[in-house]
Amino acid sequence: MKMRWMTLLLTLGWALATGYQVQGEAVYQARAPLGAFQGVNPTLKGQVVFDLTKGQLQGRVCLDLAAWDSKEPLRDRHTRDMFQVDRYPQACLTVAGYDAQKGLVQGTLSLHGVEKKVAWPLRYTLAEGGKRVNFEGEFELLLSDYGLKAPTFMGMRVQDRVMVRVKGQGVAQ
Repeated sequence: MKMRWMTLLLTLGWALATGYQVQGEAVYQARAPLGAFQGVNPTLKGQVVFDLTKGQLQGRVCLDLAAWDSKEPLRDRHTRDMFQVDRYPQACLTVAGYDAQKGLVQGTLSLHGVEKKVAWPLRYTLAEGGKRVNFEGEFELLLSDYGLKAPTFMGMRVQDRVMVRVKGQGVAQ
């Protein structure tokens, strides 16, 4: 009888920890002396496991750095050069947790060969009885923190501080 209860509890625990296939986009907003501009990247993909009972979040989500589109081909080429996409084709966030009280996703960002612990605001909503999760967040990123040299054009340099917005959804597996 004791074994049945343990099996039931383990089964319920696994049912509450749900794996999600994640996809979405990232948008950067940057500033230069002549104004602001943005680029969109629709390649956000990965897998996470979210345990509703404990509020735990783990997984890995990556972005193809060659896929930025600012509607300006020369700017996009400079962006790819800055990221050195032939050497560092992806940026990946290894998710290590979620602080529900502060609304922060925690993890390690790997970008341009540099790994740095991060904690970024992230909001989420569950839909379809937990079969789908929608998320969005916004954070600042300093290019210099990852050894990136901001691009220049006609002697004007893009600012080191860039705003990044992510949004997407996860579908339960």
